[in-house]
Amino acid sequence: MKHVCVVAGSNGKNLVLAQTFKEHLESLGHRVSLLDLVAADLPLYSPLQHGKLSGAQAIEPFKEALAADRFVFVSPEYNGGLTPVLNNFIAWCSTSAKDWRVHFNGKRAAIATHSGGDGLQALVMMRLQFSYIGMTVVGRQINIANHKPLDPASLADVCQQLLA
Repeated sequence: MKHVCVVAGSNGKNLVLAQTFKEHLESLGHRVSLLDLVAADLPLYSPLQHGKLSGAQAIEPFKEALAADRFVFVSPEYNGGLTPVLNNFIAWCSTSAKDWRVHFNGKRAAIATHSGGDGLQALVMMRLQFSYIGMTVVGRQINIANHKPLDPASLADVCQQLLA
C-alpha cells in the first residue's frame, strides 16, 4: 500500500479532478491525502513574509501529506504557467528545511489539468518544475477540457504508472 498525496492547485473543475484521482487510488487500496491549496489559504511567500513565518511553520498542517510516497498534482493553466497557489506552496515547502528538495526529491509524481484550452503549457511547466525539485514525473499525463472529458482508461493508466 502506498501513501499518495493529491494536490489541487485550484478549486472548481481541478478540485473535482483531484477528488476523482483520490477516489480511484483509494479504490485500489492506497492511502490518499488530498490538499486543496485554495482552501489552505497560505500567505503569499516573500522574503518579508518569510521573516514573519518560517517555512516549517507554514507547511506544518501539511506535514503528514508531504510524507507521502507518491504525488499527483492537478492544476489548470494560468497565463501559460502554474497557478499562483501551487507556486506559492512549492516556495513555502522549499524554505521549510535545510535541504530545499526534502519533501519531493526521489518521489514519483503524476500531473493533470482541467483547463479552458488544452492545458499543455501547464503540463510542460509542471513536468519541468517537479523534475527540477527531484521528482520522477511519469510519462503519461491527463489533460481534460470542457470539450474533452476524462477517459477512465487514461486515469487508470496514469495511476498504474504512478504506483509502479
